Amino acid sequence: MKQESFDLVSSQDQYFVGFVACHLARKFKLGLEIQIHGFEKFYGLRKKISQRILPKADSVRVVSERLKDKLIKDFKVKESKITVVPIFVDTSHGLRKKDRGDKNFIFLSIGRLVEVKNFSLQLQAMKKVVQKFPQARLFILGKGPLEEQLKQEVKDLALEDFVEFKGWVDDINSYYQDADAFVLSSDSEGWGMVVVQAASFGLPIVMTDVGCAGEVIKDKESGLVVPVGDSKALTASMLKIIKDKDLRERLVQGAKEVLDDLPDKDKTFYLYKQSWQKAIKS
Repeated sequence: MKQESFDLVSSQDQYFVGFVACHLARKFKLGLEIQIHGFEKFYGLRKKISQRILPKADSVRVVSERLKDKLIKDFKVKESKITVVPIFVDTSHGLRKKDRGDKNFIFLSIGRLVEVKNFSLQLQAMKKVVQKFPQARLFILGKGPLEEQLKQEVKDLALEDFVEFKGWVDDINSYYQDADAFVLSSDSEGWGMVVVQAASFGLPIVMTDVGCAGEVIKDKESGLVVPVGDSKALTASMLKIIKDKDLRERLVQGAKEVLDDLPDKDKTFYLYKQSWQKAIKS
């Protein structure tokens, strides 16, 4: 930074990297942009750092309106400093769900096997779902520190015949095409890129009220949204998706209309530039 000329510093998070970015921006008299992708691990030293540096940012780029509202309410960040830029997902691939020709109904879920994703909630719901619909299956794609614990939960719930852990896979598209619905049970999300990907394949969505819920996935319009941590509501929504084909088709169509309105790559880059300009002009 001493050798080159820069206009701004942009940090990918509001914690330790953000602290370094804030120091460099002040030292070299540059604009400071902080990117907010969520508030996972928002406690302890990370919480103190974010509370200190966010008010000092010249611009803040967030991935959802939900995060924008949180910054204004909880961190007193000026609305004029905030730019909302959803995570870009290429939805123009043209691939759709396949007709497998069997009677099983497959729920797909993708994510790191960590506490915030709350896969245990899905397992609790599946226990109830298979009692009423034994053809239901749940495929979980992902790896993480809770893998063995979750596999033990599957055994304890006697779900070995209904739940499969697939690990990380190279060809995710084939799983989107083979599934009948997508489920996300996180306690917190910044956006939820996998939800947008799943919807682009024509999968009906069941998700907790996090991330892009309310923006992309609107309850009963483009998906089914349930309260965070509510096993009973998740169970009921999963059963609705299985039983009601007309509902599935309406939700898929509703999601398609929303996806068509999301920023394309050029618009995304334009919004990035807007945020950078705010940082430079401050």
